[in-house]
Amino acid sequence: MKRVPAVFSTSVILLGIWLSLTLSTDVQEIVLGVVVSVLVAVATHGALTGNLFRLLKPRKLIAAIGYVLYLLGQMVKANIDVFFRIFRPVIPLKPGIVKVNLRLKSERAKVIVANSITLTPGTITIDIVGDHIFVHWIFLPDGDVHAETQSMVDGFAGRLEKIFE
Repeated sequence: MKRVPAVFSTSVILLGIWLSLTLSTDVQEIVLGVVVSVLVAVATHGALTGNLFRLLKPRKLIAAIGYVLYLLGQMVKANIDVFFRIFRPVIPLKPGIVKVNLRLKSERAKVIVANSITLTPGTITIDIVGDHIFVHWIFLPDGDVHAETQSMVDGFAGRLEKIFE
């Protein structure tokens, strides 16, 4: 019974994806979408989304919207940076891997931070080991590399903390 909200919310999200991809109002398509969505949600125990009903609290919903906007802003900044690096006559590269702390308790939040870092061009998450995350940069920032990386990770983690913890 503990997984029912997670399975239900996963089913709803999958059905929404199904309907947006098929763009059909045919009853057979909708029934097939419901059946497949429920089967996948039950098979995965709702692991795709977890219990999204937690976001129905106004404070968490606002934090989730804020996180999405922050992520989109970081992606735009990183895309512009990589764009200018590519079109310079000499592509400036100074790759490196930095290990920083990740002070989140929720495993789901840790994975979302890792995926968010990977979605921003120029960086990729190599691994999460306990309370540490390894980030690869295409161009290591000038100055204190560790502090700059920690600031980037904390920017994502601090916003996710308001949602998951």
